[in-house]
Amino acid sequence: MYCHKCGTKAAEADAQFCAKCGTELAVGQIAMPANEDLTVDKIEHNDNETINDSINHSIPSETTTAQQHRASKRIEGQSSLLWPIAIPIISLIIAGGASWGYYSHQKHINQEVVGLKEKAEEVALKGKYKEALLPLKEAQNLRPDYEILNEDKTRIENAIKLNKSLDSISDSLKTQQFDTADKQITSFKDSLKKLEGPLFTPFHKLIDEKSTTLAVAKIKMEINDLSTVEKLAEKLTALSSIQSAEKDEVQKLILAKIVDVSTKGAEAQLTKKQFTDAISTIDKGLEYSSKDTKLLSFKDRIQKEQTAFEKAEEQRLEQAMEVAAQEDLTNRTAAVNVENIYTSLDEYGDIHVTGEVKNTATKPISAITIYYDVYDLDGNFIGSDSTYVSPYYLEVGETGSFDDTYYGVYKDASVQVTQVTWQLN
Repeated sequence: MYCHKCGTKAAEADAQFCAKCGTELAVGQIAMPANEDLTVDKIEHNDNETINDSINHSIPSETTTAQQHRASKRIEGQSSLLWPIAIPIISLIIAGGASWGYYSHQKHINQEVVGLKEKAEEVALKGKYKEALLPLKEAQNLRPDYEILNEDKTRIENAIKLNKSLDSISDSLKTQQFDTADKQITSFKDSLKKLEGPLFTPFHKLIDEKSTTLAVAKIKMEINDLSTVEKLAEKLTALSSIQSAEKDEVQKLILAKIVDVSTKGAEAQLTKKQFTDAISTIDKGLEYSSKDTKLLSFKDRIQKEQTAFEKAEEQRLEQAMEVAAQEDLTNRTAAVNVENIYTSLDEYGDIHVTGEVKNTATKPISAITIYYDVYDLDGNFIGSDSTYVSPYYLEVGETGSFDDTYYGVYKDASVQVTQVTWQLN
């Protein structure tokens, strides 16, 4: 008996396994002559030749059936030996294929999650925070246990809260609730200190802009209540340290207020003819707005009015001096107007002289003395005399009187005032 696998001859006729390769020997193994060393291939070749010869030479059917039976047994023996090896291999292949399919599926999910996460980050960095939550939620549905997705969601939700806080600050600024806005900005900065990452970087700039807007808004409100160039200049100095898009606008407002305050102050001083003070006021304004046409024009106006005023004053002074001189002349030469002089001859031959005087000077006068000459009716000079006016002191416009007697005329006569003297008080 020979092994159907390696062709080795069995040591014993009833052996069950091949002594060389260990293959189980099939029942009904073909017996070969002892002096022949055949392999399985030779056996198969001889069998094929035998079968062919049988067919070609029409061997009886019994012989053919026996040979076919032996061949079938041999094939069954070979199959029974292959199955113990094939089953583990097939199982391994199936398990490997299933593992590969699972691995590929999970890898695809991971790639999809990474893509959704990157998309959420990209959208969030553009400031579209609510929109960024959509791909992130989709990624969480695929990988609900990924902690990093929860962390990203928390960061985006914090960004949404910060964005809402910025809107609230803007509303407070628009309604001029500056104290509220100040507190909101402080709270915002405290919250921002606890948050790190590129997602929160833009918020530092945004809150700085809100702080600047608040500072500028406060200055704008305060300048409405300021009425001196000095106070406005302080705000101008404070504004110089602020970097803001509104800085130039507020600076223009302050300069315009300085011009307005300077102009109004100088106008009031000009009304009082305080030319030096008015020019000084305008010069203060020009220190901060040296090329302002309104201030320069107003200064020119002050100077022209000052020149005109000084010229007019000079003329008035000259006129006043003339008037004063005239008054002085009048006061000294015509301060007394003699009125209603009467003369009468009494029974003793004496002439009684009476009359009134009026103070026509611009000042009070006193010690008024009337000097007069006496003439007869033919115009012949008789004599001279003087008398004092009573009261001694006359205010401007007041009237005094005098009463005197010229003795020994013995005839009717007339009196002519030759001089009046007085003292100016």
